[in-house]
Amino acid sequence: MKKTYLTFALLLASASMMAQTVYTNAELSSTSDVIGTARYVGMGGALGALGADISAIGSNPAAIGMYRRSDIALTAGGMWQKDRAYQERNTGRGTFDQMGFVAAFRIDHPKVNFVNFSFNYQKKYNFGGAYYADNARLGGLSQADQFASLANAYYNEESSPYTLYGAAYDAYLYERDNQGFYNPYSAQRNRYSYYTGGSVQAFDINFSTNISDRYYVGLTIGANNVDYDRFTSYTEERDGSDGSIQDYTIDTDQRISGYGINLKAGTIIRPIEDNPFRVGLTVETPTWYNLKSSAIWDIWSKQYYDAETKQDMYLPDGYYKHSSPDDNYLEYNLRTPWRARVSMGSTIDRYFAWGLEYEYANYGKNHVTYPSGGYEPSWYDPYWDTFSSVKDVELNKQNKQVLKGQHTVKLGFEFNATDNLAIRMGYNYVSSMFKDGARLTQHINSYAMDYVSETGYMNLSDVNLITCGLGYRFKRFYIDMAYRFRQQSGKYYAFDDSFTQDDEIFITDNPNLAGATLQPVDVNLNRHTITCTMGIKF
Repeated sequence: MKKTYLTFALLLASASMMAQTVYTNAELSSTSDVIGTARYVGMGGALGALGADISAIGSNPAAIGMYRRSDIALTAGGMWQKDRAYQERNTGRGTFDQMGFVAAFRIDHPKVNFVNFSFNYQKKYNFGGAYYADNARLGGLSQADQFASLANAYYNEESSPYTLYGAAYDAYLYERDNQGFYNPYSAQRNRYSYYTGGSVQAFDINFSTNISDRYYVGLTIGANNVDYDRFTSYTEERDGSDGSIQDYTIDTDQRISGYGINLKAGTIIRPIEDNPFRVGLTVETPTWYNLKSSAIWDIWSKQYYDAETKQDMYLPDGYYKHSSPDDNYLEYNLRTPWRARVSMGSTIDRYFAWGLEYEYANYGKNHVTYPSGGYEPSWYDPYWDTFSSVKDVELNKQNKQVLKGQHTVKLGFEFNATDNLAIRMGYNYVSSMFKDGARLTQHINSYAMDYVSETGYMNLSDVNLITCGLGYRFKRFYIDMAYRFRQQSGKYYAFDDSFTQDDEIFITDNPNLAGATLQPVDVNLNRHTITCTMGIKF
């Protein structure tokens, strides 16, 4: 098989080989976890109406208005999961979850009792996790089929060396003839390892007030920091025409970093005077993120082009590494959906408290643009906005096709066994943000699709989250502990299989695979966390 040699110098001219997809953005905008003080975690985060906890700054800003004393709190802990990607061992890591203070000021006013100010650092979502997916039920389909299909649709000599499917062609993962690009091999099995680290961290400033001990209002100004790391390794084995196994591996190391801003406004009302029952309402604006994605990748294959001999070479006992440049990046903007929360709660004397909270957010409203200053308008003329940014119309349309509204229900209880000891329990149900039967396709006219260096994706299930905790008070000091079990699974797809229906070359060459679908791998994403908070109220 003779190929045109593409020099490494050409690769250095590339702008990026890794970018965002609908699934990556869904992960970055997710809030399907309970992280914060151990009291907040122990009660499942259901404090939107009960208030008086510093971590409620993110769920209902009016919760800070219920403070009558100043508060300083610090929270840390550890998390672990069963991790098949690391030799069946339990993996664990420490996590610093929260640090903040509330300054409560009593006001000499007939109506306004307190005006409070608060600052809090708190993780919103922890990306830490890993899994391994092994699939021996490919039915003859191959990731290289997808590469060939993308090349048939979009290949050109100038741009394709900088795309993943172009790099795969350079690595001899598929071939070309007069009819187009094709993959001559059927796959036996694939293996996929996935590891993520980092988090979304929120830095919140809050202003709140207490009016007549019946009405509480608050405003939170939030700044989020994104620190996301992901390493993936995909290996595929397929039958060679001579009976040998033709395998290859694609390793990708990605990092996404950036920042975002949002606002939250909330209120808590006691509708009945002299009754502790209260209701809460919060509206949260979208978070406007400015993000930068960068990655390096390597394709390990048995064939390569030798520039000195000008011949195609084959390594029967080894692999040749086809590498990306080191400075790949793509800058983009992500706007997350609006969120609305309603809550209620009450107490019975000083011995028992309960809280219930509901949240809705439609992730189909995730919206992607690109900074207009960084790109020439010629590549996307119909949607060019000279005053702000370039809209990725097709990717935003795919958001609506893949993602949907998410419902979150939080329930929490606290029982004061003694004047010093509190016992807590909580439960969360979070519906999946993915539509039934959602599938990712890279055959869309999106700028981002030319730059992805990974084909896999996962549809996540609903989340069930169970918490419990203990709290001990001694004069002004307190220490709380909480345990959190987060149960979730996913269905992992190694690549987009739409070529079995849309690519005429593939269907002509493989009539027995026309309309075939890739079977997913079920993945366990269960996670355990222990949290400890130390604080002082004065």
